[in-house]
Amino acid sequence: MKAAAAVAVVTIAAVAGAGYLLTRPAPEPVATTQPPVEARAAPPQLYCQFYVFTEQRPRLAFLFDVANTEPTPVFRQRYIAEDNGERTDYGDADTPPEWRYDPSVDPRTISSTIMVPDTSQAGQHEQDIAIQLYGYEPKRDSKAFFEASLKNIHYQNLPGKCRQAAG
Repeated sequence: MKAAAAVAVVTIAAVAGAGYLLTRPAPEPVATTQPPVEARAAPPQLYCQFYVFTEQRPRLAFLFDVANTEPTPVFRQRYIAEDNGERTDYGDADTPPEWRYDPSVDPRTISSTIMVPDTSQAGQHEQDIAIQLYGYEPKRDSKAFFEASLKNIHYQNLPGKCRQAAG
């Protein structure tokens, strides 16, 4: 009997508490002194992957932020990843490598210079590198890959594919 009375008291208290929570007025909004911060849209990104013989064996991957400036876009390299696990990540560096875009050639090309190891006393030297982009349109975002080719002595000339998507 005492147990039934205790259960009844607990049930009544729970129902009363739930009723209060459901019917109480909403709290007043807190005024802020600063306007809300708007999220800045990330720049489009160009991802390129190059492989040896087949797509199942990727050799290199590049990621670029694309600033669609006039008259030509600017390509800022975010990282390069190799099949041996090495990765150079420029992340949010103040001056990531910028690649030059040449829309006057067919296929369109982005190019730069890189430091590659050698057997000289300095242990490295500069070398040209280029990515040919077949059917590339700078202002078009797409999830579809398009054909690309890497042109470089150190990494060899490799077939590949790229795609540009919103960042």
